[in-house]
Amino acid sequence: MRRIRWSTALLCLVVSCRVAPDKRDAAGRLEVQWTGSDRGQISGPATAEWCAPARLLEIRAIQGDTGVALALYPAETLAAGRYPVMDPVKAESLPPASGLALRWLTQTTVQGFQGDSGTVDLERSISGQISGQVRARARSVVDTQRVEVTGTFRDLTVRPGRNRCAAPSDQSEKHAEPGDTGVH
Repeated sequence: MRRIRWSTALLCLVVSCRVAPDKRDAAGRLEVQWTGSDRGQISGPATAEWCAPARLLEIRAIQGDTGVALALYPAETLAAGRYPVMDPVKAESLPPASGLALRWLTQTTVQGFQGDSGTVDLERSISGQISGQVRARARSVVDTQRVEVTGTFRDLTVRPGRNRCAAPSDQSEKHAEPGDTGVH
């Protein structure tokens, strides 16, 4: 079930899912650059959604045909700290961990990448907003290309997850976060 959820999120990015960030989150931004087999960047408004049943924070930004998503899986509650970037299937089952998905359109194809190493450092302000840095390596989902990814996100307000947030079948309700965001 978790593999399907992460695959769906990655697929959404790869097939050019264009969900505009919530206007209330306009202050929150994400800036990411990548170098390696290809180079590029994305800089713009971002969203942060907490899915309590899955204990997952999803941070994403989409700008035109380019998109990036970070998935943070805390051990207990969402807390400031370092979240190792892993293959998405491992990240879901070995918290604290994080996953990374990145895609962009070239003249002939959609390039999709997923993180396999690195870190996401998460910080929390007194107001409850989150900020942080990402430094990771990512590999192509279709061939052997690799990229180095660096970036920052700042001033994101964590909102409850929307339609895509569903309880995984192997999680009991005792692990769900309280009604608030549970950010500590």
